[in-house]
Amino acid sequence: MTETNPPEELDAAEAFAAMNRRLAGMSAAIDGFAARFDHLQERDYSADLAKIDGRINQLGKEVQSLKGQPAMTLTPKSVSSQIIAAAQEARQAEQIAWTRARHELNVEANSIREVVYSAREADKQDKLLLYVLGGGFVMGALLMFSAPTVALDIVPDSWHWREKSAVATMKRDGWTAGERLMQFYDEERWEEVAHFLRLPDEERAKFADCATKAEETQSKATCPIHMSLTDGR
Repeated sequence: MTETNPPEELDAAEAFAAMNRRLAGMSAAIDGFAARFDHLQERDYSADLAKIDGRINQLGKEVQSLKGQPAMTLTPKSVSSQIIAAAQEARQAEQIAWTRARHELNVEANSIREVVYSAREADKQDKLLLYVLGGGFVMGALLMFSAPTVALDIVPDSWHWREKSAVATMKRDGWTAGERLMQFYDEERWEEVAHFLRLPDEERAKFADCATKAEETQSKATCPIHMSLTDGR
């Protein structure tokens, strides 16, 4: 029993139909062979042939079940269209992923630019703050040195701020500070005053009394001074 092979261009349904026809032919051939073989051989092959026939029938059922699967209904045209659709879907997914990646990259780049800009602005602010602090320090120093002078020029003489400021600056008592100032500004006159200060208290008192009387009478007077050389004066 022979049958012409199906053309290569048959679709899946036709191929399965041809396969079913072949299986049916094989089953009929086995049945006929069993009937003819009974009278040729004493051995009974019916059990073995029944098993073979059962396996062929089972194979036919499995082939029939495969025929109903969606994949078996595909034609080259439908497979091509599905491949194109799958490729388009993959390209769309890649495009979406690429767009998302570019967006995230732009976001990160903007974040980096903001950080760099903030760092630059902070550096500018630090420099500006440094300049302001330096200017404030200079202005404070100028005010610290100029304010006392301005204040001393404004206050009245009766407050004696200038004298007190000079004494405080020289870190001496008022009398010693005055002596130092007189010695510095007019040394000759300071020597005259120093000679008078070295006189005994009694002689200084007599001289002062004589000078007072001359001033009161508005007349010239000679006020003698007696110095003792034995005590180094």
